[in-house]
Amino acid sequence: MDKRIKQTFLILEECAKNQKQIYYQKLYEQIGLDRENPDDRNRGAHILAEVNKISINKNKTMLSSLVTLKVANKPADGFFEFAIELGRISPDIDENKKEKFWISEVKRIFKVYNK
Repeated sequence: MDKRIKQTFLILEECAKNQKQIYYQKLYEQIGLDRENPDDRNRGAHILAEVNKISINKNKTMLSSLVTLKVANKPADGFFEFAIELGRISPDIDENKKEKFWISEVKRIFKVYNK
């Protein structure tokens, strides 16, 4: 497993155990990426997709749901696009249902990591 993927997974598991979310900017800084750099943003998106694959296999949750945009206070569009790819939500889902899905995913993660 790639070092940054493992590091990201461990950071997000710690967030889950502490029932906290983290901003993309802070996460990227912790794993050595610059959120302002388009290549680093793409690398970060790939890392988060890989983290989700691992967490889905481990406990059926999308661990990256804990990562949010500071301004919007919700995940970036890539999170929802990946949820569609995985069949977790429908491609024609409206914004309200996307938000409900995301909130329920965060709650499930907190429950799984705080048994």
